[in-house]
Amino acid sequence: MPALQIIISAVLAVLVLAGISMMSRVRTAVAGNLLSAFAMLCGIVATLLFAGVVSVWTIYVSILIGALVGSLLAVRVQMIQMPQTVALFNGLGGGASALVGLLSVQGDAPFVRFTALLAVAVGMVTLVGSLVAAGKLHRVLPQKPVVWKGHALCTLLFLVLTLVFVVVGTFAQGAGLTVCIAGAFVAASLFGLWFSLRVGGADMPITISLLNSLSGVAGSIAGMAVGDVFLVAVGGIVGASGLLLTQIMCRAMNRKLMSILMGGTMTPSVPTPVIDENENEELVQRIMDLEKKIKELEAMVADLEARVKVLDGQLNAAAPAPVEEAPTAASVLSKAKDVIIVPGYGMALAQAQHQVRQLADKLESRGARVRFAIHPVAGRMPGHMNVLLAEADVDYEKLYEMEAINDDFKNADAVVVIGANDVLNPAARNAVGTPIYGMPVLNVDQAPEVIVCNYDLKPGYAGVENPIYSRGKGVYLELGDAKETLMRLMAGIA
Repeated sequence: MPALQIIISAVLAVLVLAGISMMSRVRTAVAGNLLSAFAMLCGIVATLLFAGVVSVWTIYVSILIGALVGSLLAVRVQMIQMPQTVALFNGLGGGASALVGLLSVQGDAPFVRFTALLAVAVGMVTLVGSLVAAGKLHRVLPQKPVVWKGHALCTLLFLVLTLVFVVVGTFAQGAGLTVCIAGAFVAASLFGLWFSLRVGGADMPITISLLNSLSGVAGSIAGMAVGDVFLVAVGGIVGASGLLLTQIMCRAMNRKLMSILMGGTMTPSVPTPVIDENENEELVQRIMDLEKKIKELEAMVADLEARVKVLDGQLNAAAPAPVEEAPTAASVLSKAKDVIIVPGYGMALAQAQHQVRQLADKLESRGARVRFAIHPVAGRMPGHMNVLLAEADVDYEKLYEMEAINDDFKNADAVVVIGANDVLNPAARNAVGTPIYGMPVLNVDQAPEVIVCNYDLKPGYAGVENPIYSRGKGVYLELGDAKETLMRLMAGIA
């Protein structure tokens, strides 16, 4: 390999790294994305030059078609559809790597054979898993976890078979090699299908991060198979950054990566109590004691009701005391000086981010301090809420991560929840065995006044009831479409 090609590849890889680093900060994210895209374009040009295929005209036709499709998607895809679009792009990257592996697997060198088969395997896992994830996100597949009989065992079996076919195929010849190629292709595809079907909506941020990492790993392995140092470097960067993001998402949701790979996500594991026969008599006695206490309580209640009637008559004879008007969500916000807004996927679904900004502007015009609390996995993709709010021109400085704002909820005058559920469900702290148990959540329940602007009171994707909704005191339920609800709130603020 020419030294000049290695130097150029190293420089471009550094530019990609710099772009990714810039994308970690909101203010420089757009510039970082453009820098990485420019480095990739230069890498494609350099690859064509050093590979000596500049004169192959079909390459340029393919590039033109791809550019047109990408431009069309950039114009037509809405921000709410970005998670499934990213999942689809991850799948295309994995599919491309699998194709490179299939075209390189006939090489004689064991290393080339091994890396080519591995590229096929990882590429197919990425492709199939990403297609399923995109289908779930786009609501063409069930968003709830799909669990079949022996699901975890089959997932593990397909993973083991994939590795066996890759290892055996490295040294096989003739028909044996063909069988190994087909076996790795099918087993990897089934593994991708089995593990992704079991993932529910609440685990999608982790899944997208993981598939992004796998697409990079597949590209890097494909680069090893064809001897392209730039593809190896960039694939490794994407794989490593995606894996780091996956680990961050796992910590944010209290998940284990191996559990996701083996299909153990979003499945409650509440143990069923077993009653021993020797305990029956004790249980019967307890029931009898409880029934006796209930009767005693009923008698006490009847006595208290009689006393209340007497007191009620005495109070009616006295002068009536002034009655304060019951507070409403709008009146609470009218008086609030410190407001925290919690956006969720429901806000994205209703595309109400512009109304949210208008509400924030109105509150600030009245002298209130307004901040946005962003849970790491709010939405369907890491950073989804930040992008949506930035699209509505919300100042970056007003966006606070969970760790930075969680202790402030108890001191805030009011909290406005817009289309969020699981990320603020206090049941995550004590509902053992539920899918969200142990997941860090926003401390919305500690706020004295909570205004919930959700479409309805149904549980989130985790399927766990939210006790905030039934708290009563200090909770105002403004149900319905987020746009309409926010407009009513703004109209009612005096």
